[in-house]
Parts: sequence; structure tokens; C-alpha cells
Amino acid sequence: MVKAKIAFVIVTAMLATTDAAYAQQFRFHLQEATIDDIHQAIRQGQITCAGLVQLYINRAKAYNGVVDELVTKDGAPIPPAPGVVRAGSPLKFPTQTVAISTLLPDFDQYAGLPIEFGRMEPTASDPSVEQQYGMTIGVPNAGQLNSLGTLNIRGERSVTCKGDRDRRPSDGPLPPGSPAVCEEFRKQPDALERAAELDAQYGRNPDLAKMPMYCVVFSFKDPYDTKDMRSTGAADAHYDIDFPARDHTLVAQLRAKGAIIYAKAVNTEYNGRPVPQVRHGAPGTPGTNRPAKVLVSTLGYQRSTWSGNPSEAYDTTRAASLGSSSGSGVSVSANLVTCSLCEETGLSCRGPSNHNSVALILPQKSLISYIGGAIGANIYQDRAGIMCRTVTDAAKVLDALKDPVNGYYHLRDIFTAVPRSSLLDKPYANSVSLTRRTRLAPRNAHRDHPRIDADFSGRKG
Repeated sequence: MVKAKIAFVIVTAMLATTDAAYAQQFRFHLQEATIDDIHQAIRQGQITCAGLVQLYINRAKAYNGVVDELVTKDGAPIPPAPGVVRAGSPLKFPTQTVAISTLLPDFDQYAGLPIEFGRMEPTASDPSVEQQYGMTIGVPNAGQLNSLGTLNIRGERSVTCKGDRDRRPSDGPLPPGSPAVCEEFRKQPDALERAAELDAQYGRNPDLAKMPMYCVVFSFKDPYDTKDMRSTGAADAHYDIDFPARDHTLVAQLRAKGAIIYAKAVNTEYNGRPVPQVRHGAPGTPGTNRPAKVLVSTLGYQRSTWSGNPSEAYDTTRAASLGSSSGSGVSVSANLVTCSLCEETGLSCRGPSNHNSVALILPQKSLISYIGGAIGANIYQDRAGIMCRTVTDAAKVLDALKDPVNGYYHLRDIFTAVPRSSLLDKPYANSVSLTRRTRLAPRNAHRDHPRIDADFSGRKG
């Protein structure tokens, strides 16, 4: 017994020494940074909140570009096309195309419906910029991912109030002819400005009890309403106003807890797929579309007519998965954001998290709100999910989504009116017990199904 006690003391001392050494040697790196890493770096003065947001913007500049080429009948090159501004620069589209015969050697024998070949077209939202439409294919080793459709950067975060129509109030009046709503919209700080406000107010000593998501940089699947960014369900439609009057329930909670509302992630627009494919609609079924042209396959298209098509984080020739929350999974996996809120009707969160090796907490529908300000596919099935690189971080986000007064209940979502006995009475982050490490499997992620197995000790219901 005495020897056992001595051994225990020695081990405890060794662990304490290791922890102390780690604290002294800690150096912040954006790649794979956790929520605790961010807070530790800010408190040690290694980084500011504005500096962190700028690092993420730099990564978006480097890796958030176009990843697809057009598939055309003859493979002929196309002229350069103007793209929407992202992270300060217009998107650049490949001018080379891929001939359909490269993919289908016997295409000359094809006798089905006409194929919808790839093409560039002006967008309906903003005819001064173009986007890829029709059939596309991923560029090998593209070095780009196209996972974030809109960044919360002044001048590019809205089409309605783009450019000088979003100038800071201190920079003078809006240009003549600006929509009246832009006068209110421009009063909202963008991501960098909000980070600078937090730095000025809290410096190196944020109140993490009050703001547990302090300076945690989030993307959101586009259907989540964000009052300071374009929110159209990722669709290309000429809205008179392309941003909502207020935040989604969960976005508001995160904003109040200190999070940086940074970007909208690319997704299958309006959370949908063709009705016959998803609903097995028969001819004549209301809402059923019978196209005159077809794509060779719709299985690899998390297509947004506004934002384009994302790729998998490990292999840019592969689709990010079959789930519509693909941009969320890719943006977390590639360290373009810290965490992301996804949405699932069928496999829209589980697919992208699996294929891109990120941690996912997908609660029961009634735990956290989804219909409190979002575009959905099925009111009875849509539910919100949390993607981060670790289960612990995802659990911390889940805890932060709990309102200090109303808990997880919200008036805008009837499904959150469930017995509180079905929820833990302690923080979820305190209950995480990892049973397996994340397995990152580049090139084979689609085959080996990497995942994190975890449980919540003391789980109810």
C-alpha cells in the first residue's frame, strides 16, 4: 500500500510538471487551435481577437477559391469571367474546361436526355458577376476548397448593400441611389470591427464565464439567419433585401456569448435536392420538377447557384459528401473557422463531418432550436448540429447555446418545449468522455469512415 501511494505521488508530480512545462512552452498556432488555445493565447498576449480574425481571413484568401472546372461538349477554353468578391478579391474561375468524352468515352453513343453542360452565366443576385452552372468537375490538387460563400467583411457581406453602400457611418454618407435599408445595415460592425471592439473592451482579460465563446470564429450553414450577412439559403435570387432583420435563435446566443459571426458556409441551396430524388415524387406530384436536361450524376453536387460547389478537404476531386452542410464540415476541417453550425434533415451534418474528419454533436431536435429563424426542408426533421475539431469544443458550444434564463427553450421554436428531465443538469463539456481519438485519413476518409466516439456520462433520456 505504501509503495502504491508513493507511486501515485510520483505520477501526480510528473503530470503537474508536464502541465507546467506545456503552459510555459505554449505557442499559438491557428491550425488545429481549440477554444482553450484561443483563450489562452489571448490571455497571454500572444494574439488579439482582431489578429485572430485576420489570420482566418488570410486563410480564406489562400484556400477559399474556386475548386471546379466546367465540363463542356468539346473541352474548349472559355474567356475569363468576373467573380464575386470574397476576402477582398474577386473569385477567379478556371478558363480551361474538360470535354465530356474525357469522362464518358462512349458519349457519342449516348441517347438519353440532353446533358446540361457547364457554362458561365451572370448571377440573378448581381448580374455584374458570374458563377459556374451546369456540369462541373473538381480540379486535382486545386489548393482551393470553396467552403465559405459569404464572409462578414464590410462591402462584400451583402449584395443589397455591397461596396460603398456598406461604408462605415464615420466615412460619410452613402452613395446616391443606395437602398434606404443600407443606412441601418452599415451600422453593424463586420467581423474584424467586432473583434476590435472586444479587444478594446476586454484586452487580455475577457470574462469567460459570461462569454465562453469569446472570439471563437464561426461559420454557419447559409440557411441560418444572420442579421449582418447575406442569408438566402445559398440560393441565387434577386432579393430586394438579402439579409434578415434579426439573427437566428442560436446565432443570437453565440453573438451574446462573445462569438465572432464570421461566415456563411456553402450548402445545397434551400437545404434541398430535386423532389423526385428525395421524395420519390411521381409525375404530377406538386412541386415535382421534370428537367429537360440532366447532369450525369447529382450525387456529387452540394450545389449552390450563388456560392458554387465545395470539395472534400483531403481530395479536391471528390465531393465534400452527400450532406448539404458540406461547407460547414470543410471549413472546420481545413481550419478556415474554429467551429460551425450545420443543419440536418437526413444526413446533412453526419455526412460532411464523417468525410472531412471533424467532430459533430447532433442533438435531438428538441434540445436546441433550428426553426427559430432558418430555411428548412422538413419542419419535423430539421435539426441543428455543431461541428468543431474536437468533441470537447463542440460540447462547449452546446453549453453556450443555453440561455441563462430560458435554458434551451425558445419561443420561436415549439419543438424546444420538451420536459427538462431529458436534458443534463450540468454542463455537457464536463461530461465528455472520449473513447477513441480522431483518425484523420487523407485520401481514404470516404472509405474508412473516420469518427470520434464519445459519450456523455450521466446522460438522461
